[in-house]
Amino acid sequence: MRLRTRDLLTGLFVLSLIAIAIPAVGATGTSQSWADNPEHITAMQAFTAYSGQLFKDKMNGAIQYIGTLNGSVSTSSLQSDEQQFLATVASVQSMTTSDAITQAWGTMKDQIAQFRTDLKTALTAGNGSETALAAAVNASVTADQTNLQNLLNTYWTDRETSRLDEFSFNDARRTGIIANLTAKGIDAGPAQAIETQIQALQPTLKADLDARNDGELIQVNSQLDTLNQQLAAEVQNLAWQFRGTTRLAHFDNTTTQMQDRLANLSARGLDVSSAQGILTQILGIGPQLQTAFTNRDQTSLTSLNQQLVSLDQQFVQSIREIISQARANQTAMGRRGNQSAISFSYGPRGNLTPANGGANQNFAPVGHASPASG
Repeated sequence: MRLRTRDLLTGLFVLSLIAIAIPAVGATGTSQSWADNPEHITAMQAFTAYSGQLFKDKMNGAIQYIGTLNGSVSTSSLQSDEQQFLATVASVQSMTTSDAITQAWGTMKDQIAQFRTDLKTALTAGNGSETALAAAVNASVTADQTNLQNLLNTYWTDRETSRLDEFSFNDARRTGIIANLTAKGIDAGPAQAIETQIQALQPTLKADLDARNDGELIQVNSQLDTLNQQLAAEVQNLAWQFRGTTRLAHFDNTTTQMQDRLANLSARGLDVSSAQGILTQILGIGPQLQTAFTNRDQTSLTSLNQQLVSLDQQFVQSIREIISQARANQTAMGRRGNQSAISFSYGPRGNLTPANGGANQNFAPVGHASPASG
């Protein structure tokens, strides 16, 4: 997950005095599971500590200046705004999810906006000077430079650790996906070529983090984002190709088995026209499956598979009925043969055996392979 650059305060003359941007800690195109990784949370907390202290110094400078104006101008509202802001900053240190911290940042932004509004009101009411206000704010920040620098150093250290470990985490994940594709017999060469380009950017990423160069980091992260998107598209393309090839081969194999069963039953003199009609409907879905895979149309695939499940069940039931009817006919023929034998037993030729009247033909149950998976 990426902490995109954003302004906590925008607009009005105070922008130059109380404004800070949240630099990128991570990079887009990465796994969501990294968002709440402890290292990532630590980097977010370190940035909050630094930016919170910087705003505190600026607020203190502004409050001190307003306090020097006309005695009728109260600083109570500004002090209240500052306390609420600092309470939010402090709460971030106990948070364990990026969503919670991001929400806190939104609250911080609103609180700074309120401070800005109240500061403008106080400055106008006291006929204050923007130049003098700026000088007071800058003096407050300068007086706390050592502390601010230490907090900034901690942030950059945590940020680099998080970002490089995130890169390694995602590199292992991408490599695993490519290995999985290869194990399935898929030519993952195009995907591997993109992954190689991504890996080649790791030294540049580290160098820019070491140099604390946000401008260069924006560029390298942009390159990584683009390559990640290309890799994701290529992997999806390969997965769809493999899925389509496998599914259509299964469809052809299953319908061939169905046709063979019907041919076997027909060769025994059984009427398989009902089952053949169902199989014809199944075969008619084949071209539609091909089109759905070509278009990567999951909605159509789901619908077609539901139709195949229903038709497959109908086909199996039809086969059972054909065999059941054949057995019923065979039993009836056997009974008629036995009756003839009994009548002959009382006549002069009662010792004769009926000609195969009770022979039992073997009609094995017909199984099926469902064409509905996919």
